[in-house]
Amino acid sequence: MKIVSYGPPRAERPGILVPGQGIAPLDPLLRSLGLTSLDTNSVLALLDHLQPVIETTLTGGGVAWLDETTTRLGPPVPFPDKILVAGGNYQSHVDEAMGRENAPSPSEPIIIFKPSNTVIGPYDTLVRPAQSDQLDYETEIGVVIGRGGRRIPAERAYDHVAGYLIANDVTARDLAFKDIHISPAFAQMTRAKGIPTGAPLGPWLATRDEIPDPHRLRLRCWVNGELRQDGASDEMIVDIPHLIEDFSQILELSPGDVIMTGTTTGCGAFQKPEPIWLTAGDVVRMEITGLGRMETTVADEA
Repeated sequence: MKIVSYGPPRAERPGILVPGQGIAPLDPLLRSLGLTSLDTNSVLALLDHLQPVIETTLTGGGVAWLDETTTRLGPPVPFPDKILVAGGNYQSHVDEAMGRENAPSPSEPIIIFKPSNTVIGPYDTLVRPAQSDQLDYETEIGVVIGRGGRRIPAERAYDHVAGYLIANDVTARDLAFKDIHISPAFAQMTRAKGIPTGAPLGPWLATRDEIPDPHRLRLRCWVNGELRQDGASDEMIVDIPHLIEDFSQILELSPGDVIMTGTTTGCGAFQKPEPIWLTAGDVVRMEITGLGRMETTVADEA
């Protein structure tokens, strides 16, 4: 099942996308169940119970379908409680950053926060902030939490996953490393990753049953039609169940939380012979197996 949000920015409502048929608004179904005004996070918390009912309703007729070609899609999770980034979680990305093969990886996953209000839809405009000249892309699998919890063991981690989506972990590299020459302690990853519009998500959230093994997916990114990233999710240094186990030892996970699980080689910062940064007019297209396509256009901050 493909969960989407639709409607004006910051006022989206949950729906189900059936490609070729349209978008089914969830509000009428939820209202018939006595569940009025549920937001997406609440739907995800109840997904184990709601999904069979939703699927039966979609096949039973009487759905007022919206046109998928003319209806705006927002981020599938419009108001995540938290966005957690697993830094340096693909070996190829660590290698290119360190400039050598088989570079050492952290002893435990790196946790970086993005503000929850940085999310935008899959076709919205990605705004380059005025203070950055080194805006970069990172194609990532976003794991969306359904059932919250703390100290979740890896063997039960998938019970807490609602599904998966494409995430762009946009990073302003110059904001991250301005003072890194003085001391590594002066890295500013939250400043670099917390910029407005810095978390494009979409186009849909594929429920867990649609992606039997999230570690067998292909991740690709094009900028202006040029293939920049082409990798596989089996490169993850720490797999998804162990990321959930590790993060939940420190944080309490909530329904709607998004965990960005790392990116593969080919970011703009590591293009040869020199970095290539995103500028106004660039079109960034990302595709991940089973998760669709996301395409955002870059514009300068007014």
